Amino acid sequence: MPRPKSKSSDKTRSGSGLLRLLRALAVSGALAILAAASGVGWFFYQAEQPVYAADKPLDLVINYGTPARGIVALLQANRIEINETLFLGYAAFRGVERQLMAGVYQIEPGISQRKLVERLSRQDAGSTEFRILEGWTVEQTLEALRRQPEIRLDLQAQADRPEAIAGSLMLEARHPEGWLYPDLYVVPKGSSALELLRRSVAIQRQVIAREWEKRAQDLPYRSPYEALIVASIVEKETQYLGDREKVAAVFTNRMRLGMPLQADPTVIYGLGKEFAGDITRKHLKKDTPYNTYTRKTLPPTPISNPGPRAIRAAMNPANIRALYFVARGDGSSEFSETLKEHNQAVDQFIRRVAVAKGSK
Repeated sequence: MPRPKSKSSDKTRSGSGLLRLLRALAVSGALAILAAASGVGWFFYQAEQPVYAADKPLDLVINYGTPARGIVALLQANRIEINETLFLGYAAFRGVERQLMAGVYQIEPGISQRKLVERLSRQDAGSTEFRILEGWTVEQTLEALRRQPEIRLDLQAQADRPEAIAGSLMLEARHPEGWLYPDLYVVPKGSSALELLRRSVAIQRQVIAREWEKRAQDLPYRSPYEALIVASIVEKETQYLGDREKVAAVFTNRMRLGMPLQADPTVIYGLGKEFAGDITRKHLKKDTPYNTYTRKTLPPTPISNPGPRAIRAAMNPANIRALYFVARGDGSSEFSETLKEHNQAVDQFIRRVAVAKGSK
């Protein structure tokens, strides 16, 4: 006759099973923690690894409005060895995935992923910033560099000699105007101003060459330099969205007909320090190489440093027959095909405004 099971032996077996389960859970938890710790360690290890192995620094131009994934694609296209998930994951960990900014960045060989994220989010303590504005002259750029104590100004002795500056920048032209690429530059503290401007020239050359290849047919320019001259005038005449191409069309239409450009900004540039803020009839009649009222030719050099949008407009003008334009007072311009229409626009937007102001 079988002996009945002991309740105490059942409890012993149950307790042993529970103990084994707890031990298994403890081992699994420990392994999970170890795996997580290893993953975190590997994540931070990767952040410190070099991602650019070239033998010279890279100028990385990130355009305004480029999304984070677009920045990753740009980095990868420039032989910066990053993994999109890891790069954006680290940026998210640092809380800057939405703060990767447009600008021109100097990327040195051996830079780590961590340092790259810090630089693109403007959190690199070893870097400083300098902006060249669209439409600035070389003189204005040098003046701004004098006010930037974290960039070494090594062009001081040449500041009043354009041909010397052009030589230092290794330009074929004897004048440096027009050859600086306007943007915000992020460079190491203590950088050379001369080196920064040389890099700016290199980028501007690329922009001009690229846009010249994509230019419209039958333009009245004999060279990319003439297109650059017109772009520099367009930049000074308007930055209103959509008007650059129309202003460029007015100038190219006039060039085809042999008409003078009659652009006030060229006159002002030719006056130099003589210009005190208000252009007069006397100024318009004073003949200088830059007076496009007294001369039918283009100015001998650009009058500003145009941005890529102005360069693109000069090489792809709007398909309009306008020969005149006048400012409306809100940043935009009114375009006319005939002198009669232009005079009516001047009456509407200039003379009546002047009369109204005088009656107050």
